[in-house]
Amino acid sequence: MLKLGAQIKTGVDATCLSKTIGQRRFRTIIFQFPNVASREALYGQNPNHVLVTRFLKSSRAHLKSGDLVVISTVDSPFYEGAFKMDDAAKKAGFAGPDIYTFNPKDYPAYSHQNTADEEAAIHEHTAFATFVFSA
Repeated sequence: MLKLGAQIKTGVDATCLSKTIGQRRFRTIIFQFPNVASREALYGQNPNHVLVTRFLKSSRAHLKSGDLVVISTVDSPFYEGAFKMDDAAKKAGFAGPDIYTFNPKDYPAYSHQNTADEEAAIHEHTAFATFVFSA
């Protein structure tokens, strides 16, 4: 992606993108594997749902009509209902997302790189889903 001119930012507050990127606009904003690492309810909701909802709301200010927000998640029973993507989309003013599945076994050349530590979600799970929201 870098060779194609993409910028990769780390340490970004996904719920307030303007703190990091100002008023810049993008054709596509990507959030790979959001995870709060807690199941304790926040405002009566799973905190992962709250995070995704706030991220989508924050993203709207950085998109033009037709631009995209892409969120990838682990597709496993553990996360079932954690994100409630349709509800998050509605709260943030997006239509329901298009959903694409990804199974690493379908791509023999695929190599996963974890950015946090030696363990990675891909070692425990075999399927992932990508949600694409259109502004």
